[in-house]
Amino acid sequence: MKTIFISEGDPTSINYELLGSSFPLLTSLGKKHRIYLIRGPHNQTLSQAKQVTKPVDEPGFYTIGWGSGKPKSFVLGKPSKSSGKMAYDTLLATIDFQKQYGGDIITLPLSKEWVQKAGVKGFRGHTETLAEAYKRPTFMMMSGEKWNVIPLTTHVPLKDVVKELKNFDWKELKNAILRSPYLNHPTIGYLGLNPHAGEGGKIGTEETTILKSGVGVLRKAKLAVEGPLSADSAFLPGAKVYDLYLAGYHDQGLIPFKLLEGKKGVNITLGLDFTRVSPDHGTAFGIAGKGCADPTGLISCLERLVETK
Repeated sequence: MKTIFISEGDPTSINYELLGSSFPLLTSLGKKHRIYLIRGPHNQTLSQAKQVTKPVDEPGFYTIGWGSGKPKSFVLGKPSKSSGKMAYDTLLATIDFQKQYGGDIITLPLSKEWVQKAGVKGFRGHTETLAEAYKRPTFMMMSGEKWNVIPLTTHVPLKDVVKELKNFDWKELKNAILRSPYLNHPTIGYLGLNPHAGEGGKIGTEETTILKSGVGVLRKAKLAVEGPLSADSAFLPGAKVYDLYLAGYHDQGLIPFKLLEGKKGVNITLGLDFTRVSPDHGTAFGIAGKGCADPTGLISCLERLVETK
């Protein structure tokens, strides 16, 4: 029996539509597992779910209210400082529950913009918050039916990518890859940072300096690594397929991943002693409340968690 905690994310987003659409699966999985939605005090509800004040021993799908005061009356599609703060607070509460009771975590989408507007300075995202909370390096792996991609730098401005790569912890990445239940000594292709993988140093030298040195750490661990690959053709039909791709920065890896995997892709955090997953889409405030949100991402997250032992 697994224990799964779900942080509600931004309550003005599509998240409660996703939960409602996924309710049959949540109740079905709740026959064998303990699943808890951690939510703040507001007017978006899942009336069918059992409400408890803390985790219980019996399997089921439950909601745990977090926070005090008069419930907020949020309007779907209208994020605010209050919704951003509540999303962040319930994320921290979810982490606290996981530390106390164990289990895995699903994080539903929140808005980095509104979390920061709520006064949470330096917030960069779930992956970075988990690294801080558990005091260890974490790595974002986008995982789908066919493709797995790790961006070596995540939510940083493009101008800071090279600086971040110089400080990248390749040893911890190696350890995270070897420990992951989703990777079994994978074949790895790494993308060149510059156009055409640097053209032998004619369009940049990061491939022969920073990346070459870092990849050497993976090769010493007997991991099969090839590259640098030209990023503009690595994912084309007919190109050699690897179990795992390492991208230099966020969009270099996530644009082709999302185009190829669509809504079935999930974000898996490597480096933790448990599994954290999240849908690979965002808050979608523009369609919140219109009844057209697709729960495929959340369903994929649930399926990923229950398929591993």
